[in-house]
Amino acid sequence: MKIKPSFFQLKTILIGILLFQFQFGFSQEGKNSELYKTIMSKDSLLFNVGFNTCDMSQFENLFSDDLEFYHDKGGMSDKAVFIANFKKGLCGSTGTYKSRRYLVPNTTEIYPLYNRGVLYGAMQMGIHQFYEKSVGKNESLENAKENFGSTARFTHVWIVTNGIWKLRRSFSYDHQTEQKNKN
Repeated sequence: MKIKPSFFQLKTILIGILLFQFQFGFSQEGKNSELYKTIMSKDSLLFNVGFNTCDMSQFENLFSDDLEFYHDKGGMSDKAVFIANFKKGLCGSTGTYKSRRYLVPNTTEIYPLYNRGVLYGAMQMGIHQFYEKSVGKNESLENAKENFGSTARFTHVWIVTNGIWKLRRSFSYDHQTEQKNKN
């Protein structure tokens, strides 16, 4: 006697196979992998050196020539516009204003991008927070109190060409100005 599987059983089996394939086809990089370490190193150069200290050379070196930056509050910009806005905006008054980016621990996910088995890039997603200091006349920026600015999600598309990683697309979205409890 043959037993025919029901539609529900077949559907469950097919969904299980699909989820199994999805997990292994698009799995996140482990924190000890070479790719994860490489992208996190680029992230550190971009933000800890470039953004936090207004080191424009880091942006010049890490951005691809065809960078596109998408911001949910400030619109879209290319590399030239982004750098010009950064120079006159966040880094325009370094004596009276300073912004700092903080990468929220354990929120970064990195996914490799392959073309016919060859690694050509990576997607990096995570959550970061921004803190600000500003001073008036006769105050020191070093002694100013740092205040929470916002929390946002980000997605970066990093592309490797001839062994050099460049940020090609950057998405900054879901900006929240209220700091949530870390519980």
